Amino acid sequence: MTPSSENNAGRNPKADLFYGWKIVGAASIMGGIGVGVTISGFPVFFLPIREELGITATAMSLIMSLAWAQSGLVAPFTGFLSDRIGTRMLIFWGGIITSLGLLALSFGTEFWHLLLLYSLVIAIGRTVGITPTLITTINQWFVDKKAIAMAIVGTSFTVGGALLIPLLSISTTLVGWRISIFLAGIVIGIIVIPVSLVIRSRPEDLGIQPYQSKDLRDTVSAVMSCGVAGVSDFTVKESISTRAFWGILVGLSLRVAVADTIVIHQIPIMVWKGVPEQTAAFYMSTAFILMIPLRLSLGMVAHYIAPRLILTIAMALGSLGLTSFLLLDGTKAIACLALSLGIIEGISVLNWIAIGDYFGRSKFGTISGIMTVFYSIGGLISPVISGWIFDQTNSYFWVLFMATSLLGLSSIAFGFSSKPSLKLAK
Repeated sequence: MTPSSENNAGRNPKADLFYGWKIVGAASIMGGIGVGVTISGFPVFFLPIREELGITATAMSLIMSLAWAQSGLVAPFTGFLSDRIGTRMLIFWGGIITSLGLLALSFGTEFWHLLLLYSLVIAIGRTVGITPTLITTINQWFVDKKAIAMAIVGTSFTVGGALLIPLLSISTTLVGWRISIFLAGIVIGIIVIPVSLVIRSRPEDLGIQPYQSKDLRDTVSAVMSCGVAGVSDFTVKESISTRAFWGILVGLSLRVAVADTIVIHQIPIMVWKGVPEQTAAFYMSTAFILMIPLRLSLGMVAHYIAPRLILTIAMALGSLGLTSFLLLDGTKAIACLALSLGIIEGISVLNWIAIGDYFGRSKFGTISGIMTVFYSIGGLISPVISGWIFDQTNSYFWVLFMATSLLGLSSIAFGFSSKPSLKLAK
């Protein structure tokens, strides 16, 4: 191989711009709007829906928890299909299912309509076509610059929420929740078409290689770690046999259990601390905005520093932030809570960066799908248990005390998740 061919590995000789960056752009648009509507922005509709349909707050909370946890059941199957048939068709059909689900939901009149359409149909569409499928696609396209590419797409999820939450709120005030959800369904149905035309499941579909470094030494290192140019990736069996797999799985599951609990109970936790409800909502928005620079910057840092080290430090800081919230009062306490949540959620994309770096490209979808099963269970159970504890004690002290402990254990688990050797796995 000549120096010229080495430098151009993973690039399309007919174009100056590597096609994978177009994939990043398309995935960011789809992810930003899709996640912004179906996850981050959807709570905007909960109060108007509850008031119109006469549904209790407990029932509405159950709908949200089930919608989030459902991905744990669908993700392994989606991951398997991603590895077998590619992600392009999954993104298209997932987007269409999500769109149709939103359109149908806008006509819902009963609790079971919401349960069927939001917690099942829309949630399945989101899992199949948006997350984690978009991240799986990025993992296929990049060896070098993978952390940066994933960080951009992961950040788009947060940016979409930050932009769409106020837009959906204004729309609901002006035209009502039904028309707002209907219009959101139309938008997703429209954008999935051009996005699917741009998306390609793998660079090999265009006859090119994944993005690799111009530096031959970086290329060799990337090849050895990510399984290209004839070097095998980890199989699912080989991945499960490594300490890194279980370390990431435990760290991820504990992180999500804490994060989902704080997200769902954030405003009640602040009110428990004596903060007015409207002020609590402002701090919640601040934490959400804080995630944007964190996801982007930490993802880029992960290109140079091992993701497990960043995850280890971040979980420790998150635990420290929650401890400070318990010990302090007033603005300082709330700032610690917002910062802690921003860190815990802001580094979420690093989990997938680590999986891609450790286990390669070919089984990324299946491996991430298996992990999604476990963390989704924690994300469903933890908020419910936390609510029960508050009902029994009228306090969030023990909830937050356990959360700090779980984050500490998460930090330890990530710390032991060193990069595995394929030879040792075999």
